[in-house]
Amino acid sequence: MIPVRDVIASLMTDGTLPYRPDDVEIWRVWKEVVGQTYAENAQPSKIRKKQLTVTVADSIWLQELTFYKETILEKLNLKLGRKAVDGINIRVGPR
Repeated sequence: MIPVRDVIASLMTDGTLPYRPDDVEIWRVWKEVVGQTYAENAQPSKIRKKQLTVTVADSIWLQELTFYKETILEKLNLKLGRKAVDGINIRVGPR
């Protein structure tokens, strides 16, 4: 028998999970990285294998974020102090 805490610790450190537990920091710094106006209209909705999905309010914001997604990507990784995100996928939907 393996203790549950050992199994959980292993999952958190061996890369088995499709995200890192400290990726939750993305949600904490989002507003600071993109600014108030962007944060009101676009929110991170999930991260999987370093691909961040951002949900936007409408097609206008989809286009706007598409133009700036590389800048957002760079600023986000800089703020986090690591390469947490390799790419950003943007979709329209409820935030």
